[in-house]
Amino acid sequence: MGLFGILIVASILTYIFRDRLFSRNLETKDDKYNAARKERMEEMDRLLDKINSRGIDSLTPGEKRRLDELSGKK
Repeated sequence: MGLFGILIVASILTYIFRDRLFSRNLETKDDKYNAARKERMEEMDRLLDKINSRGIDSLTPGEKRRLDELSGKK
C-alpha cells in the first residue's frame, strides 16, 4: 500500500469525520438573539404568573425592577 495509500486513506477519513475533527460553532447571531429573547420571555412569564397567582405585592423589589426592565419601561 505504501505511503501514498496511507495518505489517501487518511484524507478520506479526514473528509468523512471533518465535522467532529474541526468542530465548528454553527450558532448564528440570529440563534443567539432568539435564545436570549426566549430566556427573557420565560423570565417575564414567570414573574407575571407570580403576580397572577399571589398579587403584585408578592414581588420583591428586585423582581419589580427586573419586570420593568423586561417590559421596556427602563
